Amino acid sequence: MTLKLFYNAQIFDCTGGEPIDNGWLVVEEGMIREVGIGPVPSFADVEKFDCHGMTLMPGLIDAHIHLSLFDNDLGTQHRRDYPAMHYVKALGVLKDTLDQGFTTARDAGGADAGFRVAVERGLVPGPRLTVCGKSLTMTGGHADMRYSTEISAPAISPFSAVVADGVAEVQKAAREQLRQGVDHLKVMAGGGCASQADEPDTTQYTIEELSSVVHEASAANKKVLAHCYSNASMRLCADAGIYSIEHGNYLNAETAKYLKGKGCWLVPTLTTYFYMSEHGEELGIPPYFLRKMKEVRETALQAVRCAADAGLDIGSGSDVVGDGQYHKNMEISLKARVMGVQAAIISATRENARLMKLEKKIGTLEVGKEADIILVAGNPLKNPEAFENRENIKLIIQRGLIRKNIL
Repeated sequence: MTLKLFYNAQIFDCTGGEPIDNGWLVVEEGMIREVGIGPVPSFADVEKFDCHGMTLMPGLIDAHIHLSLFDNDLGTQHRRDYPAMHYVKALGVLKDTLDQGFTTARDAGGADAGFRVAVERGLVPGPRLTVCGKSLTMTGGHADMRYSTEISAPAISPFSAVVADGVAEVQKAAREQLRQGVDHLKVMAGGGCASQADEPDTTQYTIEELSSVVHEASAANKKVLAHCYSNASMRLCADAGIYSIEHGNYLNAETAKYLKGKGCWLVPTLTTYFYMSEHGEELGIPPYFLRKMKEVRETALQAVRCAADAGLDIGSGSDVVGDGQYHKNMEISLKARVMGVQAAIISATRENARLMKLEKKIGTLEVGKEADIILVAGNPLKNPEAFENRENIKLIIQRGLIRKNIL
């Protein structure tokens, strides 16, 4: 395989230090071979990339995506499309996520292991994936998409959650997802915005039910992530041993310290609330959905501030649906309002790699790691909104292979 040499670059390696100017980096057989500053080494057989005026950095990681949420009205999505159309649309989301510079992503409910395998085998373009299959929800829980007026059984689609109640049912549902080759489990531990029949400031599932999911995941050496907004639901999850708290919009200082003491991660997902709140009416978001999105947005930034002040491990996710899928990169500039630009970028690279237990492979530009690299026009440390225009993502390298090149 021909060597790839990137030179004349500002290199932001996301290890925690400041960016370096006039840097160069060499990729060989899909791995980072050398990184340096100043005079560029010469090689007999090399593909060169002049990075003048651009920033070389690790590929972005989105730790909370939903391949399956491709429509704006999630309450009726499963009623409108043939099953095959769900997969076709999900593949479109997968490809577009990579095109935004995300070389790795963690699906937080919906995608089965087949998507992961398809990307690994090069059958479809997309970020490296970890998946949790079907989310677990209680009757009337966040992913039970029935309206409160309905008395029928939950509708089934290729990506529907599993409705399970009681320890025995929850354990069986968890075991079934693990049998199907998932990387982690997802449980709905509180109310949400997209479901019509519950509210965000609630708890869902008992400590016994949540603990049973953690038990099954731990037995398979895997982790559990939980959908939560309320402080009560987050504390319940922490007590049950859940690893990763998703969203956490109502997080206060006391609960942030509690989560820190329990070793939990927090993965805020700001983009979905800001984008959908601002554009929801024109996109046809149902009124109940839009109302709740606006409510939880009010405290979203303050929750991130509480987490940062408490020293919580903070990941980065977008959680966007429908038309919002094309705007995942807003997450960095939104987090930068609270965390600062450098920390916001690192949360979407090094920290997400740690969260996903992939830190030995990706997340930073270091010798011996896989060559997941993006080249961004200008200096995103001074202009984090640069990520939001995908035309600024000039080059995407994934495991040493060029996935996008508009230099």
